Amino acid sequence: MDLQSALNTPQLRVKLVTLIHFILIAFALQSHWLPAAYQFYNVLYILSLFWAIHCRESVDAIHIASLINASSFLFDLIGIISCFPSTGAIFSVIFAIFNLALRPFTLLLLHRELTDRGGSFTIVPGASGNNPSSYEDMDHPHQSFSP
Repeated sequence: MDLQSALNTPQLRVKLVTLIHFILIAFALQSHWLPAAYQFYNVLYILSLFWAIHCRESVDAIHIASLINASSFLFDLIGIISCFPSTGAIFSVIFAIFNLALRPFTLLLLHRELTDRGGSFTIVPGASGNNPSSYEDMDHPHQSFSP
């Protein structure tokens, strides 16, 4: 199995993103130079990816994971810049920077998974336009009168 066909497998994309970020986050947290918020939002991100793996047809799970990933990019950037250690913790810094660098690519993989599940990437989850726009009363059958 080559890489292209592996990335086209629906569940494998989410599992690969989860595994890669889990390893990078675990190594980035080996030192105590990062703020506590780094661990908090990355745990939320991993949990949302586990939710996306568990609920195979859920568009909401992928959408939440994508939003957390996009916001985590900004939070990672701020955390790394503001708390960069002057000495030591280079091993942890390298993995935190790799994690930051991979976030846009994993966002693209999550977007691909979202479109495969039938969703669209909008800021508001219910505003995709796939919902019917008119109300259909199910208690009273529709009667058409022709003159």
